[in-house]
Amino acid sequence: MSQAPCPPGIQPNLIPPPTPIITTSPSGNTLYEWPQIGLTLIHDFISPDEEQEMISAFHAISPIDPADTKRRISQHFGHHFDYTTFGIDESKHSPVPSYITNFLDRLPVDTEGKEKGRKPDQFTVQYYPPGAGIPPHVDTHSMFGEALYSLSFGSGVPMIFRMSGDNEARKLRLPKRSLQEALGAAVNGNAAEETGDKAGGVVVHPAWELMLPARSLLVMRGASRYGYTHGIRPRKTDVVDGMTVKREGRYSITMRSVRRGEEIDCDCPFPGVCDARVRQEQEAAERAEAQ
Repeated sequence: MSQAPCPPGIQPNLIPPPTPIITTSPSGNTLYEWPQIGLTLIHDFISPDEEQEMISAFHAISPIDPADTKRRISQHFGHHFDYTTFGIDESKHSPVPSYITNFLDRLPVDTEGKEKGRKPDQFTVQYYPPGAGIPPHVDTHSMFGEALYSLSFGSGVPMIFRMSGDNEARKLRLPKRSLQEALGAAVNGNAAEETGDKAGGVVVHPAWELMLPARSLLVMRGASRYGYTHGIRPRKTDVVDGMTVKREGRYSITMRSVRRGEEIDCDCPFPGVCDARVRQEQEAAERAEAQ
């Protein structure tokens, strides 16, 4: 185990990520770990052959329309993700394909605690055309387990992380808008630049950018899962190792474990961006109005 420079691909004008701890897994994968925030990046989690199988299977269901090459394409397996509630749609369920189930046993699941051995059971597979982005956000806390997995394939892309603050807390308390609309704006290059996302004197924490190579697995737990926003800037090129690189089409599989019944809750130390705390605030306000 050693301290070493951060992975390559840091974009200019952004602070680099904290120095990771670099190790090699028993299977030979290089692991970059930031234990202070619960973040792990595993290089070459899948093989090039598995990558090609995934891309072929994806487009067997959803071919790219030559007349609409800028469209983001989503597929959902297990219970479908609901972009309005940010939870799941209990009325929609699709069988999980073998190209996903084949690697589930290789995922670094929790080995202790209340989520010991828990594997994801909700999968969102997406294709992002060149230049597409993802608005900065914190995934829903209460509806899913702590571990959030994101597998990148097809090409790599830099992801921006920033500790959430008052601005994110304010946005979470606004009337709900469909995340689908925001994602559509990002695909078309209309999303706000993260480094310029300031709201009237509100302090915005510094952002840092981490390159997610093709075939890498990102795992978010702890602060990186609950307290940091993550997103991808919509742009046509990135600077990697000092060279300008044209973006290519990218695929990702976001993997979550669904909570149900009394499991739906959260007591994290980030109340500003916690949907469970927002729900409690709203219920308290409703009770106060009823008195």
